[in-house]
Amino acid sequence: MSPVRSLRRVATHEELDELTGADAFLRYEIPAPLAVAAWSAGEAVAVLRHSNIRRLGVVVLGPPEDVGTLAAGLAESGDLPRHGVQGVTVVRESFAALRSQLSLAEDGGEWEWLCTTTEPAPVSQEDRLVPLSEEDLPDIRGLLSVANARTDARPFEHAGQVWVGVRDRTGRLVACGVREPNLVGVPVLAGITVDEVARGTGLGLAVTARLTRDAVRESGVCTLGLYSDNDVARRLYHGLGYGDDHRWSSRPLLS
Repeated sequence: MSPVRSLRRVATHEELDELTGADAFLRYEIPAPLAVAAWSAGEAVAVLRHSNIRRLGVVVLGPPEDVGTLAAGLAESGDLPRHGVQGVTVVRESFAALRSQLSLAEDGGEWEWLCTTTEPAPVSQEDRLVPLSEEDLPDIRGLLSVANARTDARPFEHAGQVWVGVRDRTGRLVACGVREPNLVGVPVLAGITVDEVARGTGLGLAVTARLTRDAVRESGVCTLGLYSDNDVARRLYHGLGYGDDHRWSSRPLLS
């Protein structure tokens, strides 16, 4: 049977929930009602998604065998380039199956997504946090460039951003972070950064705890992403109550 005949179009968010067991990532990252293209094959699903930096990609979940079938169908149909998809994000354990069917670039990233619905308790150093505004933009950009160059944070480029930070005794910004609504309106944290000279002093924990607490208090949930090689950040986030870990592999899609 032709792989494309294994594809089924998914029309509603309710169908996605049924296929994935109400997966948290899809609930908090894909707008409802479903207004983007989505497909399924067996227990695998693929959904178009704009990332937090507004790039159009497709996110793929499911067991390797079904992901391979789904990817083969998408490759044969030409649906992804037809929709202008620029990249693919797939659950880590199914990456090899997807890559065997789609033409992907070598460069990309291994990252993780977490969420929480629990307000963390207050932690040390929170009393040092101050709100940051666009007047602080040069300092924020400066800190990110030297201490967190891989971040997807775009200071004050998107509406609804709330930045906080810590300055040392000389007034130099040594820690910062932001919460902002994703395209669904769900809070996401980004740019959690501590200057090298101030690491290990609890500032990253304080920034994350404050932003998380405020987000959960206002919206009932908070989400974030991290690169998979950042073991320190993962331990910090788990300690604050984050979970429902999703391990992703992302690659640009070649035409």
